[in-house]
Formats: sequence, C-alpha cells, structure tokens
Amino acid sequence: MAIKKQNSRSAEEVVSMFLGLVIVMVVFGLVVNFFQKRKGSVSVPGSETVLDGESVDGSFDSEAGAGGVYTVKKGDSLWTIAQNRYNSGYKWVEIAKENQLENPGLLEEGQVLKMPVMETEQTVATVAGIEGGEYKVERGDSLWNVAVRAYGDGYAWTKIWQANNNKLNSPDLLEIGMVLTIPRE
Repeated sequence: MAIKKQNSRSAEEVVSMFLGLVIVMVVFGLVVNFFQKRKGSVSVPGSETVLDGESVDGSFDSEAGAGGVYTVKKGDSLWTIAQNRYNSGYKWVEIAKENQLENPGLLEEGQVLKMPVMETEQTVATVAGIEGGEYKVERGDSLWNVAVRAYGDGYAWTKIWQANNNKLNSPDLLEIGMVLTIPRE
C-alpha cells in the first residue's frame, strides 16, 4: 500500500510540475506580447526601399499624375515607382495594366514604362469627406473607412495608424469619440 501511495504522489508531482511550467510559459508569452504591442511601430512592406545604404528615387519626365514615361532604375519596383509618382504604392496595379506586364515583379534596368494618367493621393484627399487634420471617431468607423473618406484610398489606413499609434494599441480598437490625427502630406 505504501508503494502505491508513493507512485501516485510521484505522478501528481510530475503533473503539477508540468502544469506549473505551462503557466510560466503562458505568462511569459503574455508579457512579451504586451511589450510588443506597446512599441507601436508598424512597417509597411515596400513603402521604403533602401539598397546599399542609398534611397531609391526614380525620375519622371512629367509632373506627378500627368502620365508620361518612366525609365526603370536599378532596384526599382512597381510599388516604389507608384509611391514616388502617385503617393500610393497601391497604384502599381494601374502601371502594370497600362504596360500590359505579364510578370509585374520582373522589371529590367532601362525598361521604359508608360505612366497612366491618374490623380495623386494628395489631390484625392482634398475631394474626400474628411477635410481637417483631426477626425472624431463615430459608431461603425474603422481605420479603413476613415482612410477612404480622408484619402480616397482604404490602403492608406496605415498612415492614420502610424500617426495615432500612441493612442491605439490595435488598429481594430477604435473608441467612439476618440480624436484621430489625420496626417496631410
């Protein structure tokens, strides 16, 4: 009987030790997650490209948004070209359509691209529904909806998120009545 009691106590100790280890790991994960969210920085893939320590800048033969042609430089992508030309990297789709590119990811240095005529993001922002540099959150708002009304482009929600990351722990948690800064560049 004494042996059976000792074996059951030993099994209980192992289970207790395992559960204690699981609890410690969960608490550690929650602490790491908390500090990761408090950093508040959000990087947007492709919004800034740096090669060999130098910024990649393209040059255009006409004013932004006015069409024309562009000669591809080393390290260029359709994203960076659209970002520099139209102030929105998401306009790369229009450049690809205009040039009927089968594989938009493959650009060659010296390649000449026709640039479509379209408004820059700055022009669209003055036409959209949110005019000022601040916006008071209303019921049903999301950063996407606010970006559409402020810039005419839902993908620009990251600009608003970055400008307000000190107020927001998560881009999904907007509170009614909260005042958001709407950056105008």
